[in-house]
Amino acid sequence: MPSRKKAMGKAKKAAKQEAAAATQAKAGTNNNHQSPPRPTLTSRGVDNVLRGIESMKPCITHGFRLELLPTMRICGVFIDAFTEAYRISLQMESNVITALNAASAVCNKPMFGPVWNDVAKMEYVKAYYVTKGVKYILDEGRDDMAHNFAVFANYFEQTIGVANKTQPEVIPAKLAELLNGDMNTLVKYFRQHIPCNCLDEKYKEVKSITKLGFCCYSECSIPNRTVERKKMLYCTQCRVANYCSRECQVAHWPDHKDGCLKYMEKKAKLPI
Repeated sequence: MPSRKKAMGKAKKAAKQEAAAATQAKAGTNNNHQSPPRPTLTSRGVDNVLRGIESMKPCITHGFRLELLPTMRICGVFIDAFTEAYRISLQMESNVITALNAASAVCNKPMFGPVWNDVAKMEYVKAYYVTKGVKYILDEGRDDMAHNFAVFANYFEQTIGVANKTQPEVIPAKLAELLNGDMNTLVKYFRQHIPCNCLDEKYKEVKSITKLGFCCYSECSIPNRTVERKKMLYCTQCRVANYCSRECQVAHWPDHKDGCLKYMEKKAKLPI
């Protein structure tokens, strides 16, 4: 016959087991009335979901923000005026820099002050030209027009750089490379300025094409003044004037000298 103390121990143990079972049963009943827990997303997960949704939509703007158009209508008027003035000037003068300067002069009116004096609006103008250039390459196969719109985009990109004091002045050599250069350079430029991957396949097609540079000497004897870029020489002072040969560099120095010195003076005044 078990002792009284042992019997009391068994009774306590049984009571604990019954209480635990009751608690578990109650929890199960409550869970039956609760909605299953919703999965949560980290901020990175949200970004991934949004990117997935965006990738399902046809990309037609290549980053150009159409929703801003109502507040940027002056930019549309400016773009039309600038593009037309450039076209007319280029018909009379083959020099792209002269044509760009002429278009800028035509658009140097009080009504366009809000564009020239507002970096956000200048960025909007640049984005428009980038988008149009990409569409000329992808949708219409108009590489000739894409070259022109790359020049427009880079001109305003450099103008913004001058306004932000990150460069002393617009560099013509960069514009010349985009206007007269190869498809590798052209597609790479646009691809670096759009948030979508619409030019990835096109870039794979053209990235093996040799990159060409543009000789700054106007009397250069090479056709179109273009030469393989990695073989080019450059001015050791300003580093923005490029040449196909030592002969062209020496011949161009009398014309380049003043502009080179002025460029270096402006550059020295930029914030470090």
